[in-house]
Amino acid sequence: MPTLIRENVPLAPYTTFRLGGPARYFINARTVEDVVEGVKFALDRNLRILPLGAGSDVLISDSGFDGLVIRLANLRGVKVRGDRAYLMAGEPLPRIAREMAERGLSGFEYVVGVPGTVGGGVAKNAGAHGREIRDILVEAYVVDGEGNVRTYRRDELGLAYRSSLLPELGILVEALFKLEEDDPAAIRDRIEEFLTYRERSQPWTERTAGCMFKNPPGEYAGRLIDLAGLKGFRVGGVKVSEKHANFFVNEGGTADDAIRLIEYVRDRVRRAFGIELEVEIEIVR
Repeated sequence: MPTLIRENVPLAPYTTFRLGGPARYFINARTVEDVVEGVKFALDRNLRILPLGAGSDVLISDSGFDGLVIRLANLRGVKVRGDRAYLMAGEPLPRIAREMAERGLSGFEYVVGVPGTVGGGVAKNAGAHGREIRDILVEAYVVDGEGNVRTYRRDELGLAYRSSLLPELGILVEALFKLEEDDPAAIRDRIEEFLTYRERSQPWTERTAGCMFKNPPGEYAGRLIDLAGLKGFRVGGVKVSEKHANFFVNEGGTADDAIRLIEYVRDRVRRAFGIELEVEIEIVR
């Protein structure tokens, strides 16, 4: 077994929800070659693969993941050529937003409050304040299921509301973005405005996975959950945030608590409003 790959690694510390059991195999990738090595290891053993960035937007079951977790948070690198930025998958979105602002490049400030990485941001087409990653993405560089690095144009990735064809197409390791030149001070002002909004409206200092449900067409999931009287409702050690009802807070619970709370909230909203909430985070079993 390659020396980079470890066995039975607890995954809770690598997620923002701080929930979940161990990975059967785990690799902390720092280079594209590490990712390729991991993919080939999994291919040889017919293992499922779970790419993991900052660990937001994911809920891992208490039993863990019976496959290979490829952690991408340390796959770092930034290259800027004019208004084009080549970013490695592990670069944190908040840090990139600030770095691009200092360079006078606009486009990432809208996701400064998203606690994820470039890889996860592309895979989930992250967005906020009316903008999405697909607005600035040019192409993505992906390690496919056989360990080959392939290039996909933006329109080949199936980018939609909080979804894409990743990781079905493979694991994103780098992406190219086209940004707009702007006054650095103006970009910084927008960043502070967005962060102030986040701090005021979201439980950003607590253990959450991010927004739990996608917003239904013409509606807000958090508003529906609030109207259903579920703010503060808990199952075990996981509760609906009093600050923003579309966030669940881990106060010492289990992944099973969170899953049961998800189903309870969906049922209550379905019965109250006839609307089926779709889970936004990835539930890994």
